[in-house]
Amino acid sequence: MATRQIAPSRPAHVSPPFVASRPYGVPAASPCHYCLEHVLQDRPRTLARSIVVLTLVAVRSAAAYAALALAASTVLAPCPTAAQSARADSPYDLARLRPGEPTWAPLMRLRAAAPRFAADTASAARATWLQLLAQAEATFGNTQRALASWDRLGTPREADLAATRQRFLAARQVSAFDTVLATADTARVIMVNERHHASADRVLTLRLLRALRAKGFRYFAAEAFAPDTALPTRGYALDDDRYTSEPVFAELVREARRLGYTLVPYEAAGRQFDEPDSLSPQQRRDYAQATNLAAATIARDPQAKVLVHAGFDHIRERATPQWSPMAAYFTARTGIDPVTIDQTSGTERGTPAFAHPVHRALAGALSSEGTVFVSDSTATPIGSAAMAVDLVVIRTAGALIDGRPAYLTLGGTRRAVRVATPACRRRHCVLTAHHAHEPDAARVLDRVEVHRADGATLFLPTTPVRLTVYTVDGRRLRQWTLGGRAR
Repeated sequence: MATRQIAPSRPAHVSPPFVASRPYGVPAASPCHYCLEHVLQDRPRTLARSIVVLTLVAVRSAAAYAALALAASTVLAPCPTAAQSARADSPYDLARLRPGEPTWAPLMRLRAAAPRFAADTASAARATWLQLLAQAEATFGNTQRALASWDRLGTPREADLAATRQRFLAARQVSAFDTVLATADTARVIMVNERHHASADRVLTLRLLRALRAKGFRYFAAEAFAPDTALPTRGYALDDDRYTSEPVFAELVREARRLGYTLVPYEAAGRQFDEPDSLSPQQRRDYAQATNLAAATIARDPQAKVLVHAGFDHIRERATPQWSPMAAYFTARTGIDPVTIDQTSGTERGTPAFAHPVHRALAGALSSEGTVFVSDSTATPIGSAAMAVDLVVIRTAGALIDGRPAYLTLGGTRRAVRVATPACRRRHCVLTAHHAHEPDAARVLDRVEVHRADGATLFLPTTPVRLTVYTVDGRRLRQWTLGGRAR
C-alpha cells in the first residue's frame, strides 16, 4: 500500500524542570502504568500513590471515578510506608518474586487473591491488584487473560458509531510499519509505546529493529531495561518477573543484541526519585528518564540514531498541567523532535466494548498488522493531535492458533508446535521452552500453562530447543530436547 512520510509534530518547548502545577496529577487520556517494577523493588512511598491516581483515568463513568477517588484518598495522603506495602496481604507483596520460587509463583498468588480484591470495585488496592495481575498474565503468555484483567479497570467506551464510521471511512488506511520506516532517513529518535500487559504491542518494535538497523540506528533504549553488566559475558538474559521475561519482549532483547544494537536502560533509579525539587513523583520520574536517555545516547554520540520502547504516555510530546512526559523533557533537553508512535489507544482489548469505537464501527475491516488512518482533508493521522503524538496505531486482534495469538510466529521466525504432555493429564502444569544451549535460568522462548491436558502448543524456532514440564509449584517432571533424549 502506498504511503507517504508523516511529518512529526513539534511539541511545545519548555525549559526543564517543568513547574509542578499540581502534585500527583492525572493524565488526560490513557492511564500510564507507573512502573510497578519500582514498587516491587522497594520504591513504594514514591510510587504507590501515583499508581492509584493514574488508574483513575481508566474509570470512565463519573460515579465510578468518584467512588474510586474517595477510596484512593486514604492512599494519597499519606503515602503507604515501605512496611505497609510489604504487608503479606498487599498486592505488591503478592507480586514479588521470592528466592527459590518459579517465576510464575507471583501470578498464582495474584490469582488466588481474587476473592479479596475482585468484588470491591471502589478499592484502590483492587486497581493495583488488577494492574499487577494483567502484567503477570502477560509475562506468562496468557494474552487474553491479561487484556481482560486490564479491561476490568474501566467501563465500556460510549461513542457515536455512525460518526466514527464516517470519519474513518473518509481517511486513508496505511501501514503503520511502512509509515514509521518512511520517517527513519531523517529521524534521529523514534519512540514507540506499549501497554505493559499487551505482548502484541512489542511486535512492531521487533520488526522495526531489523529495518532501522539498515537506516543507521545503533541504540535501542527501553524503559523496561535494567542495568545488567554481566550480560555480555554471560551471553543470555536471566528469566525473572520483569517485563522483559515475557517471550516477545525477551525476543526483542535477543534480536537487538544479535543485530549489534547498544542496549540502553534509562529508567529513573536510586536518588533520582528523591531530588529536593518542586516536581511531583510523575514529573521527577519522567525528567530523570529523559536525562538518562539523552546522557546515554545523544550526549555521548552526537550522531546517534535511537529507537526507544516506552510505556503508555511517556512518549507524549506535549506537557499539560496534569502530565509532564518524558518525550517533552527529552526534546527540551536535546532540541530533537522524536517521531512518536502510540499503540495504547487504538489497539485490541479483551472485550470490543472497551476498545476504541472504530473497532465496532469498522468491525471486520481492520487489520491485525497495525495501520494508521490519515485524513485526506488535513493530511494528518487521525488521533495524533489528541494523543500529542505523531502516529496512532489502529490494530485489531488477529487469528488464533490453538487458542494462542498467531503473531507469536514473529514474522515467520517461529512455528506452532504441538507438544505432548502426558504428565499433565491429571494436574496443572507449566511447559517451558529454552534454547538448547542456554540454561534454565535464561529467559524462555515460550511458556504456557497446561490444565489437565495431554498436550499444548508452543511457538518455537527451528533451532534445537529444550522443553521442560513443571508442576505449578516448580517441581520438574520431565525435560528433553527436541530430537534428543528425555531426562
